[in-house]
Amino acid sequence: DPDNCPASAMSHFTVKEDEILTAESGQYQILKSLGKGSFATVAKCKKLTTEEVAVKFIRDDMSFAGRREIQMYKKLKELDPDKCNVVRFIEHFTVNNHVCLAFELLGDSIHDVMIKRNFKPFRVSEIRVVAQQLLVSLNALKSIGLVHADIKPDNIMLVNHKAQPLKVKLIDFGMAHMSSNFNNYKIQAIGYRAPEVILGLPLNEAVDMWTLGTVLAFMYTGKHLYPTHSNYEAIRVMVQIGIYDLFKTLDDLLHYHDAPEDPTELKDTLAFISLLKRMLHMDPTKRITPTQALGHRFITMKHLSHGASNSANISALICVSPITKIFS
Repeated sequence: DPDNCPASAMSHFTVKEDEILTAESGQYQILKSLGKGSFATVAKCKKLTTEEVAVKFIRDDMSFAGRREIQMYKKLKELDPDKCNVVRFIEHFTVNNHVCLAFELLGDSIHDVMIKRNFKPFRVSEIRVVAQQLLVSLNALKSIGLVHADIKPDNIMLVNHKAQPLKVKLIDFGMAHMSSNFNNYKIQAIGYRAPEVILGLPLNEAVDMWTLGTVLAFMYTGKHLYPTHSNYEAIRVMVQIGIYDLFKTLDDLLHYHDAPEDPTELKDTLAFISLLKRMLHMDPTKRITPTQALGHRFITMKHLSHGASNSANISALICVSPITKIFS
């Protein structure tokens, strides 16, 4: 259970800098630890003679989870990782009974960026760029019948914050499920957990749309929308109040920041809130789908007076947004 993992039950891989790991395709040298989660440790490694990568070491008592995760990545290989904005899986191997997964090395997560910004909110125009890419990801996952089931700021990574400040990819498919066989309610982080998961109702890919909505709201406010410590508190807030300690309704998001002086910026904010309300619909059957969301005016920018090309603007923002806008 991701909400209840006693330390005594853990048996993590011990990361030793400069240790050499042997895989079928060659050798990896451990450079440094990147972090540790409930089920795995991640390290930055160098594939000798080639590229630096990220290697995820599954706890040795969770090898079944590692094997299951490998199956999810094999399914993910049906997609182009760059066009669909998902992490590129390289290979898997075993070291000292630990299942190891090698991936392309990415940059900071959205959560890391928020910490560096001291939780200063993103601009709506920046949120649109991230949202568009992740909606493409969700649309692609739906096309192959895969549900991520653990979207959160930690699992959205910048690809290269210097060259492409707003280019992102979705990572960590350890909780992913096939939509045709999806009945696991021990998914998603509390505070990002869809109401149907909390209530034990039928599940489908709509759970990913809910969590993406909570992530975009987090980027806009710099705060969590729903309580992150209790399922009961989270569902109570969803039903009775709407937004945790901040607003009575999603419409109040309009007044979270100073009122935009530019009428175009006001239109943009209203369009963002309109999309967010459809992403965070309590009824999953009425929640917006990835295809519908990609056609929403906030993404297409049809509401903006200049009528510029959506794809051109998205590409330009990904490539040339000043880094200070993100990290300052």
